[in-house]
Amino acid sequence: MVNVFLKYNPFTVESVIRINNDELSEMSKLYNFKHERLQMWLDHLVSILIEECNDDLNITFQGTRLDYEDLCSAIEDWCINNKSIKISTEFIESKASNDRFKELTALFEYMQKECPFEDLRDAQIKENFYKAIGSEFEVSVIATMSSGKSTLINAMLGRELMPAKNEACTATIARIKDVDGKENFSAICRDINNKKICTNESLTLEAMNELNNNAQIAYIDIEGDIPFITSKNVQLVLLDTPGPNNSRTEEHKNHTYRIIKEKSKPMVLYVLNATQLSTNDDNYLLSSVAEAMKVGGKQAKDRFIFAVNKIDTFDTEKGESIENALNNVRAYLLGHGIENPNIYLTSAEMAKVLRLNKNGFELSRKQKQTRENYWSFNDEPQMHLSKYAQLSSKSREELNDMIRTAQSSNDVYGEALVHTGVPAIEIAINEYLDKYALTTKVKTAVDTFRKKIEEKKLFGNLMDELSANENLRKELNQRLKLVKQQLDDGEKAKQFRERIEKLDMKSAADKRVLEITSKIVKVLKPLDSSDNTKMSSLEVEQFMMKLMRDVNNLQSDIKTDLEKIVEDIVVSNADSILKEYEIHIQSLLIDNVMNKSSFKVDATVQILSSNMPDVSDLIDRYKYAERVKTGEEWVKNTNKKFYKPWTWFQESGNYKSTYENREFVDKKKVYEDFIRPISGDFIDNIQSAKETAHAEAEKFKKFFLNELNKLNEVLKVKVTELQSISDNEKALSNRIKEDESKKKWLEEFLIQLDSILEI
Repeated sequence: MVNVFLKYNPFTVESVIRINNDELSEMSKLYNFKHERLQMWLDHLVSILIEECNDDLNITFQGTRLDYEDLCSAIEDWCINNKSIKISTEFIESKASNDRFKELTALFEYMQKECPFEDLRDAQIKENFYKAIGSEFEVSVIATMSSGKSTLINAMLGRELMPAKNEACTATIARIKDVDGKENFSAICRDINNKKICTNESLTLEAMNELNNNAQIAYIDIEGDIPFITSKNVQLVLLDTPGPNNSRTEEHKNHTYRIIKEKSKPMVLYVLNATQLSTNDDNYLLSSVAEAMKVGGKQAKDRFIFAVNKIDTFDTEKGESIENALNNVRAYLLGHGIENPNIYLTSAEMAKVLRLNKNGFELSRKQKQTRENYWSFNDEPQMHLSKYAQLSSKSREELNDMIRTAQSSNDVYGEALVHTGVPAIEIAINEYLDKYALTTKVKTAVDTFRKKIEEKKLFGNLMDELSANENLRKELNQRLKLVKQQLDDGEKAKQFRERIEKLDMKSAADKRVLEITSKIVKVLKPLDSSDNTKMSSLEVEQFMMKLMRDVNNLQSDIKTDLEKIVEDIVVSNADSILKEYEIHIQSLLIDNVMNKSSFKVDATVQILSSNMPDVSDLIDRYKYAERVKTGEEWVKNTNKKFYKPWTWFQESGNYKSTYENREFVDKKKVYEDFIRPISGDFIDNIQSAKETAHAEAEKFKKFFLNELNKLNEVLKVKVTELQSISDNEKALSNRIKEDESKKKWLEEFLIQLDSILEI
């Protein structure tokens, strides 16, 4: 048996892996995963270990309970199809996450007051830290019509706030922000241009109905206490979006597709109607969900929760099986390419009524009748909907505790509430927040100042090394003189500029364009020769309505894909350029003449490149400098375009006259008259997007090359500083003496920081 030790720190996103007490070899396939989020590579872990160890495994995991349970789940999935290998686990649990926030904030405030390094008290560092700490986390609730989405949100809020009718009723995008302790809900309403229209300090269902019916209002920002949130360190926002079949504007519909494709991986609560699974609009949204779930490992899967609502409409007394309904949902989602989805069966209406009753709201006669049907959830085991939920053992125990507490106090309504399945969804959301949102927020906050801290530490270590090694001090000084000459000469900078100019920044965009084009071909593919082409006018109308719906959904899917091309190309460009810049700095320090056996290039490179921005900083700076919203430049607003459905027939409306005055119509002719101009517009926009992405890549190159002048000036200052210190022993001694107290403060600060982040 092989002993494997895996220690994973979600706050620093670092893994330590030892096999039989030996550190992981660079030849191992796991080596490159050491600085990636565990859930990104967890699905490959067991198979790689078996391949490399070829024996039974005993895996000791040190980390958080949620991450350990993910590991156990991955092991179980592997063992189902592999009986010959035995795998056992041991667990060393780390301390809870929530307390780290208070400790981290207190430590940062201490740094701002007491830090002897002035640049660590920089206003920008402070702004970035509190921005990271206060960042919001969205849970987007999306659905097609009549799924019970608004009812589910009201059940989670414990009050009737969102309009819920039989017809489509969410024509605006509502953001419900959690504000702990707020007694009521208030709202600020904005138009499509984000201009404030009106406010409401005491929001009610009636008021929301009026606001939702106001055609001028596009966005409603709501604040109130969302009761189920357990983590007070996460600023949760429930985002209620109109379905694609009920979007007031094209932008609203596009927003839904953007959420699904968002790289930051916000949670998506996708509400399905158990009694009406297959809808055209679901088909398109679920296809986009399937694509998003295939990129990003386990987290990409975890972020999607499928709430199957109205499950209580099944009559279990007449033999209708909840298990069968669940299997139907699994098969339905699998048919859209969604494997092993997180499915939660719910009765949102019963949950809402029970919470309204508990919170003292007056119930209508119909709601009272619903309430008194609580027994069907308590007495019928099939209706214990929470038991079907895919939760960790800790979360499962939390649900069981809720049931036991209700039963011990004879709270039949409280017990029924758990069985409605809604509390299971709330626990799953909290679990995701703890596992991903909270740890990401801690890491982002620490990253705002850790780079500077590490530079100071490296600098101090280098000073000590130079003091103890006269030859090293002299060699560094010689090299810095050469660096200074090269910076003044500019030849190295010229060579670097030429390297940047030669970088291939277009292939990634071209690859994305091919993927997007394949979507268009799939929807707008030519009719097969075997298709029936002779159709009645009514049949053609039905055929064209479906085709128009297909194109209508496709245009939002394609538009959001086109937007992401520019975003993705800028990110990949930034990453390539910054790697090139580090090579550039290294080239300044290394030459083929001088012996570098005693000279540590890496540490000096890090010191000299510490002012280099990371990818996100560089992109933010670029966007600010450009003053444009990238991703929308290629959209042409003249003539007939795919994103203006009302213009589709302006140039190609001949199909109506083809069938309106005839008993039968040639379907192929109708199809071609409609598809040819539409397909042409799609291709035009795709080509335009490709050209824009290429132009954006070139623009980004120029932007960075302009920024290079600023970086070179900073580099010269640092080189001069190091040069003066390494120039003679006395200057070095004075600097070490001067920095002695600072170094001690830094060491103590790092010990405190590491203790907060240690698992």
